[in-house]
Formats: sequence, C-alpha cells, structure tokens
Amino acid sequence: MMDLTPVWFWLGTLGMAVGTAFPLWRLAAERRYGTYFGVLAGVTGFATVAYLSMALGLGSVQVGDAELFLPRYVDWLVTTPLLVLYLGMLCRPERRVYAALVGVDVLVIGAGVVAGLVPTPYNYVAYLVGCVAYMGLLYLLLAVLPRQATLLGDRVTAVFTKLRNLTVVLWTLYPVVWILGPLGVGLLQVGTEVMVVTYLDLTSKVGFVFMAVNGADALDQLRTGAALADHTGTDAPAAD
Repeated sequence: MMDLTPVWFWLGTLGMAVGTAFPLWRLAAERRYGTYFGVLAGVTGFATVAYLSMALGLGSVQVGDAELFLPRYVDWLVTTPLLVLYLGMLCRPERRVYAALVGVDVLVIGAGVVAGLVPTPYNYVAYLVGCVAYMGLLYLLLAVLPRQATLLGDRVTAVFTKLRNLTVVLWTLYPVVWILGPLGVGLLQVGTEVMVVTYLDLTSKVGFVFMAVNGADALDQLRTGAALADHTGTDAPAAD
C-alpha cells in the first residue's frame, strides 16, 4: 500500500499557509488590531514551518516500529500557548491564570514526548501523567478562565465561547488518537494516524484562526468597552 504520509504533511503545510495568509490580509487592512491578528498568524505560521519540516523528512525519530515526529510536538509547544493567549486577550484574566494554563499545557505535551520515547510500560505511565495534566487544563479552560474573564459585551462573549469550545472539543481528541496510534496500542497505522492528526491540527488551528478573524467585529466592542471602563474609572484593561 502506498505511503501517503508525505502527502498529508504537504497538505498540512498548504492548509496552514492559507490559514496564515488570512489574518495577515486582515492585518494589512486593520492595523489597529495588529496584536490580535499577529498572534493568529503566529499560530498557523509556526505550524506551516513544522509541517514543512515533516514533509521534507526532518525531525523524525524511529521508536521501534513507529515514528515520533518531533516538529509536531515543537509546534504544539509554541502554538497551543498562542491559542490560549488569544483567548486570554479576549477576556483578560489574571496573569497567574495565564501562567497556570501555559505550565499545564507544556506538561501535557512534554508527557506526550516522553511517552513516545520510553519503552513499555513506562510509556503508559507518561501517557497517564499527560492525561491527568490535561484534565487540569480542561478545568482551567472551562471553569477558571471564564470565572476570571472580563468580557466586555455580548459579541465578545459569543466569540470567546465559540473559540474556547472549539479548542476544548478538538484538543480532547488528541489523547485518544495517541493511545490508538503506533506509539500507543497500535490500532492505527502511521499513515492513518498522520491523516487524523493533520485533520485535527488544521481544524483546531486554521478553524480557530478563521473563526477569530471572522469574529473580529468583537474587537470593536472590546475596544469600546475598555474605553468606557477607563472613562468610568474601573479596572478593566484596555484593548490594543
């Protein structure tokens, strides 16, 4: 059977590149929201580089009969905090919430790398550590972040909720794919696992970016609400 793994990596590269062009185009038209569009472009831009690296055969580590694609994990270490950062830019939580989100996120991804490199049964121990950490990440996203949020307007709330829910649903599928894949119990072959992860990556990153850019009208409400808060003397932070 033909190995379609490089094809999926090239499709991922193309998809991420398209996802990068969209916020950059909006950035050129609306520079006042450059920070927001810059963060979004950073998500898919870095993912483009990671997928291009994998398409060119770089960063692959042979682990038994399976392969560990290191650029994939480096991508997640950079882009998942950026996704969380954008959510935070919409709702402005306390800095300690940012720190907790990033710290737990790094632990989840680091556990995935360790689980891919160590032999059985230690890989399952690392996997379980990652799952426990991910439960903590879900708690922060679903309970702590909304509780700490300063959402200035209904449109901001709607955009934040859609992006947060998209992130939670799709991120929850990654541990399932990992345990079923070649580095886990092996029910999924390498090509199938790469196809599924590429689809999840495109949806969770490019989908997030497109939804965020299409919901950019919420940034006007965010700016207006912040300006009003400043005028009335409240502590709500101003938008960029």
